[in-house]
Amino acid sequence: MNAFAQQSLNERIAQRFGSAAAHYDEQALAQRQSAQQLIANQSLHGRVLDVGCGTGWLTRHIADHHPVDHIVALDIAAPMLQVDALQHPLILPIQADAAQLSFQNNSFDCVVSNFALQWLSSPSQFATELQRVLASEGQFCLAIPVDGTLQELNQAWATIDQSRHTNSFFSAQIWLKALMAAGLTITNHQQSAFYQYYDSAKALLKSLKTIGANELQQHRQQGLWGRGQLLALEQAMDHYRHEQGLPLHYEVLMVYGQRARSPNNAE
Repeated sequence: MNAFAQQSLNERIAQRFGSAAAHYDEQALAQRQSAQQLIANQSLHGRVLDVGCGTGWLTRHIADHHPVDHIVALDIAAPMLQVDALQHPLILPIQADAAQLSFQNNSFDCVVSNFALQWLSSPSQFATELQRVLASEGQFCLAIPVDGTLQELNQAWATIDQSRHTNSFFSAQIWLKALMAAGLTITNHQQSAFYQYYDSAKALLKSLKTIGANELQQHRQQGLWGRGQLLALEQAMDHYRHEQGLPLHYEVLMVYGQRARSPNNAE
């Protein structure tokens, strides 16, 4: 087994997304659309945490358009934190794991996250951490890819072999239940579909690789990407071809809420 395969999932994710940093924005069109929808009509203030900030479009947008004191831009991949968008007097980039938020209790008035939490192995653990770092009545806005993401690609692969070629995603209900079980109040939630289109399956797979999203939660088996498999995938994906091309499909849960007021702050 090579050194990369022996790394932990977090180490592999950090390396994949670190390598993708320079070209991430060229391919992450659905991620940008999701961020725009997530933050539309929201009013953020005070101390803000952006979990899984990536190349910082959402972080910078908040810094430029909302009355915030400062924003912590957290990402597991160090190269992501070096992008120009995060070089701003109100933004503090920090390399850390979203599963273990290394901040004191009640540290933030707002927590946002876009297209990052799908990598976590435990929605409940994150929800508990979110409740802990939010201040009393602090708000959260989360956009999370959920079950149904990459549906057409998965169905096409299933006609070729029984191997797992993409990651699995928790359902929206699992995320909602985890947040409520942690004591957080959900004020609104919705599920939206985002699509990107490609001329070929090869181009679609290259896009996933470019943004680092081809890393699997389990170790990848060898020999899955041969010419025969790619040709078979091209044929299977043609069943899903739209006028715009072959679809790369994301199902995204957008959930908004807040931490309840602490008893000692009650009137």
